[in-house]
Amino acid sequence: MASAERVRLEAVAEAERVRVDAIARSESTRLIGEAEAAATAAKGRAEGEAVQARGMAEAEAIKARADALAENQDAVIGQQLAEKWPAIVEAAAKPFASVDQMIVLNGAQGLSEALAAALSQGVAGLQMARNLLSGGNGTGRANAEPGDRGALQPPDAAPREPKP
Repeated sequence: MASAERVRLEAVAEAERVRVDAIARSESTRLIGEAEAAATAAKGRAEGEAVQARGMAEAEAIKARADALAENQDAVIGQQLAEKWPAIVEAAAKPFASVDQMIVLNGAQGLSEALAAALSQGVAGLQMARNLLSGGNGTGRANAEPGDRGALQPPDAAPREPKP
């Protein structure tokens, strides 16, 4: 009978050990899950804050540019033109790109006249760009109303009757 009691006690002890081990593993799994969830949430918050910070910085940059444009329109337009200057020069040089030979009948003066004509077209284009960037319409009339001759209109705008 002592041996039966001993086997029973060993079985109870083993069952208790298995139960305690199961509880420990369960708690460990729960804590790991909670830690991973907290890490994921923190990462999500950090990414959200980074996106928000980028958006705020972009908005501040746009506001600063708008303020600068309102205060010193010519400087901002000049900066925009300077940024685009390589493309402007390239476009101005395109008429000469396909010329293999240029015969100038009146020598250096003729060449100077050809270059001056190309440059004057570039200057006219530059003035038009400046007018457009400053809120004008490219005609030199910054206050032209939609529907006026020469005013820029959206493609779907209905034509307006001329003013008397």
